[in-house]
Amino acid sequence: MNEFHGISVTTEVRESGLLLSFKAVGKLTHKDYLVILPVVDHAIARNQRNAVHALIDITELTGWEMGEALNDMRIAFQYSEQFTKTAVIGNSRLHRITSTIGGWILGGQTRYFSRNNAAKTWLEAVS
Repeated sequence: MNEFHGISVTTEVRESGLLLSFKAVGKLTHKDYLVILPVVDHAIARNQRNAVHALIDITELTGWEMGEALNDMRIAFQYSEQFTKTAVIGNSRLHRITSTIGGWILGGQTRYFSRNNAAKTWLEAVS
């Protein structure tokens, strides 16, 4: 039986800039990234003048295929100057460690949260 997996992405234009919300489920594959990367590229390209905030929910992430963590790093490096705030929602020590490492790469402010509401409140707060 195949486990459901994938990444959903939603975009929301706000006065303060663009909010990209990601939800990762299951064990991510290369195909999962091929689906979302054009969406992310397009959304950020159309929003060059405003800040980009990210809400990343990894509470249902179980892992990556070999090498797919590099795709996460590609996104982080490519857009490191545009992401001003990133909130990561997780539920394990490994999620916290992963978000800390990602924050070093991504730039801007990155914080880990165990609750969705706290993450959204922090993202909405004026920096």
